Amino acid sequence: MRDRKIMNVAARLFLASTLGCLLMVFAEGHAEAQDNTIPPLIRKPEPSAPGQPTTGPPRKLPSTGLAESGGSIANGVYTNSIYGFTLNIPPGWAVVPPPEPPSVTQDPEKAPIPGKSQTIRMILIVTENAPLKKNYERKSLQISVLQLGAPAGPNTARDYVAFAERSAQEKGLNVKYLGSPEAVTINGKQLWKAKSDETINGTVQHIEQYVATEGRTLLQFMLVSPQVEGLKSMQPSIQSLRFKADAQKVATKKAPAKSNKQSK
Repeated sequence: MRDRKIMNVAARLFLASTLGCLLMVFAEGHAEAQDNTIPPLIRKPEPSAPGQPTTGPPRKLPSTGLAESGGSIANGVYTNSIYGFTLNIPPGWAVVPPPEPPSVTQDPEKAPIPGKSQTIRMILIVTENAPLKKNYERKSLQISVLQLGAPAGPNTARDYVAFAERSAQEKGLNVKYLGSPEAVTINGKQLWKAKSDETINGTVQHIEQYVATEGRTLLQFMLVSPQVEGLKSMQPSIQSLRFKADAQKVATKKAPAKSNKQSK
């Protein structure tokens, strides 16, 4: 029962509206979920009676999915060996097991990137460790990846953001995009940034969406907060984003210049 409640929370934290029609199936799951609080990830079993040992086998907690997605967290830094990036995690935040996406058959003509087959997966959800708050009252950081059937083009990230906005409008979701998407550069990597507001249980969630591509992969980083100030407090995390490939490119460019100085 507790495992199911944790997975319901993870699914509801997974904001389907900004991920396109592949993720619309999660919207129905959100509406059906009844529990709107995140139980502690670690809970000591209660004895059956005072002074008596607990009966029955110990409960197994759901996996955080970090290792399966190539991720690990050490000293407040999230590292993903599969997708080649690192990101600082806000101090004290807790990892929430991501939902397992259901099998979906999609019309290729309505795909986020037309003509390319896609498989999308949530690889990380971290949220404020505040058990007394409801899930929509907490700040969260969510990372998902979209595997493309062909290498991404120069406009793939921008087109995906546009698709997310168009899809939200067509589905009639309680999402309002603010302004136009803009290109931003973080530590040498270009991403497309979009801002939106989504109403959940009568509470407005402020969202900043950052989208980048790497080879055949589209990555989406989402900052979610019930207050605008909360998004500002998460800027150090997104600004710490570093891709290994981009770091190697910068090092390669700097190396010849250093060599020329030594030869003079």
